[in-house]
Amino acid sequence: MTFNKTTLLLTSFILLFFSCDNSVVSREEYDVLLSEKQQFEALSDSLQFELSSLKIYVEYLEESNNELIEELKCTPCDQR
Repeated sequence: MTFNKTTLLLTSFILLFFSCDNSVVSREEYDVLLSEKQQFEALSDSLQFELSSLKIYVEYLEESNNELIEELKCTPCDQR
């Protein structure tokens, strides 16, 4: 996750630097960088959604685990 944020930040900085009318950087290179930035943003959004889903799933598993622990505590020793 850190790599993607770092890459996105670096790409944004490069785009900011190249956004000035600079005769050294061609319009094609600028467009390629802009496209890559948009791809990184889309990937970041996708990863954020996946992370959110995984957090919800972990909460569900923890709750299920706690219920099983409570059920086990209530079970008599001879049935274990």
